Amino acid sequence: MVVLLLVQPGGALGWRASLLPSSATALALAGGGRALPGAVGLSLISPAHLWGALGERVEFGYLRMFGDLTGFDLRWHGAWRRRPVQLVLRSLAEDNLELRDEVPTADPIAFFSARLMSATLMHGWQLGSTHLGLGLTAAYQRIFEYSARGLWLSAGWQGEPLPWLRWGLSIRYLGLGEALTTGGVPERLLAAGAGVAVKTPLWGSYLSADMAWDEQGGMVPTVAWQGAGPVLNLAVSIRWEGESPHLATGFTWGYGRWHVAYAYAYQSRVLGQPNMITVGRRL
Repeated sequence: MVVLLLVQPGGALGWRASLLPSSATALALAGGGRALPGAVGLSLISPAHLWGALGERVEFGYLRMFGDLTGFDLRWHGAWRRRPVQLVLRSLAEDNLELRDEVPTADPIAFFSARLMSATLMHGWQLGSTHLGLGLTAAYQRIFEYSARGLWLSAGWQGEPLPWLRWGLSIRYLGLGEALTTGGVPERLLAAGAGVAVKTPLWGSYLSADMAWDEQGGMVPTVAWQGAGPVLNLAVSIRWEGESPHLATGFTWGYGRWHVAYAYAYQSRVLGQPNMITVGRRL
């Protein structure tokens, strides 16, 4: 039986498809890493990450969260006129979900289904010594009796003023967001974020700090460390959101044209602990 635990039956249903991690790397960094280099799996956090790789590659991701709730994503990364492009497709669909309050042993309030789908197309530009990425996202989701559609632009900008210092900016939801509301009327949801990353002497790794803001969650800081090894990379992060911190960790292992990434996050007891695996290959 699939179980979904919700603290507030009305308000908690306002989760957004865009907040679901689109790769194991994104989950391991807890939504941060806007200034990190070479991370095409973070392109939905900041489209400037398109410049993390110029070669063609594909990735498939499997996400498990909220009991047995599962999601999938497919990512194609390539180039057009010597500039990076990327297409990301995401889906989540489950039936027989149980709506409960914060007590896991309580009787279900109701049974319902969840449908979340989104498609994002991104393109990168170079402005002097900085990198810019733009993306267009279309999304649809329905949970319980709530539904919404969204269409918005996203933008990201990265620079490296010093060999050991990087910065990144991002803005999302320039258009209609997709917060769930009764009657399926999308809300306008502006979100922005900024981050810095400092290169450390430890295996060329980076220590990053991000500050994100949106109209629903307010200010959310994140601190993360990511390794930079040629074969195995580790990542740990912490995000302060709500009353308790969210912890995450993961790794990326590469061999030849293939790479595998896995991440696990610890958050509230009610929402469960998401984990994700991403498998990719250079073409």
